[in-house]
Amino acid sequence: MTARTRILAALPIALAALTLAACGSEPDPAANDADSFAARINQNAAPGATPGPEATATPTVAKPLPGAAPGAFAEGTQTDPASKTCGANLMGPFIGKPADQATRAAIAAALGRTDNLRFVAYGSAGFVNPDPTNPRLSLMLDAQNVIRDARCG
Repeated sequence: MTARTRILAALPIALAALTLAACGSEPDPAANDADSFAARINQNAAPGATPGPEATATPTVAKPLPGAAPGAFAEGTQTDPASKTCGANLMGPFIGKPADQATRAAIAAALGRTDNLRFVAYGSAGFVNPDPTNPRLSLMLDAQNVIRDARCG
């Protein structure tokens, strides 16, 4: 047997011995306490130090734009003044009402049209993408057939 063959034959045994030796080593328990961990993930925090509160500012809420329905602004919905392109800004009285025949007739009367109007049923297939420049009005219904939102697009 040549020297090279003996080295190649001994190599797996040496690797196995090193692996077993590494398995028996214990990690330093002091390095696994909460303070040491915090110091490792937050390099600015010293062990035992408590971080102070972050500076905060009270947000300023802008006044609603003229022609918008009350509520938080969402582009293309009735809270967007540009939603008048499809008539979503007129749908406030119908939000929360069932989409029965009487309500649908009242919506058509309020809009003055029935074209470019759709009722999107809960869980309906497809993707509805609001577009405030589109004249189509989409009325979003929940699982009980109640009108929950009005959107352009």
